[in-house]
Amino acid sequence: MLQVLKSEGNVLGVEISREYTTADVEEFKKLFESKLAEGHHRVNVLVKIDNLAPGKVRLSAILQDSIYSLKYLNNLRHIAVVGDSKLKKVLVELDNKLFGSEKKELIEKYFDTSEIDKAWEFVQSSTV
Repeated sequence: MLQVLKSEGNVLGVEISREYTTADVEEFKKLFESKLAEGHHRVNVLVKIDNLAPGKVRLSAILQDSIYSLKYLNNLRHIAVVGDSKLKKVLVELDNKLFGSEKKELIEKYFDTSEIDKAWEFVQSSTV
């Protein structure tokens, strides 16, 4: 289930809890594209994922999400993933190494749930 935490300026914060489906991906697309329609060329995104039931994550949603993210890679800036998993941390670090670019300010960072305030600071810093 996708829930909006904050949507101000070029910052979009969402929480994914319980399950993750293609309907959630479609909802995120609408939210993200509304930021672009508002005139924000680059969007900072915070995604809180700490109450997700492993059996409720749909592979089709992950694939759809990944393809969409690659399509809009140039429209992303700071991405904060907030969670409670060492595996998520490793995956975020790997993702940043593969697709991140300090020069383009495309940076993805993992934050533990106890660091959510730092995550918000990261996505709200030097907004464009």
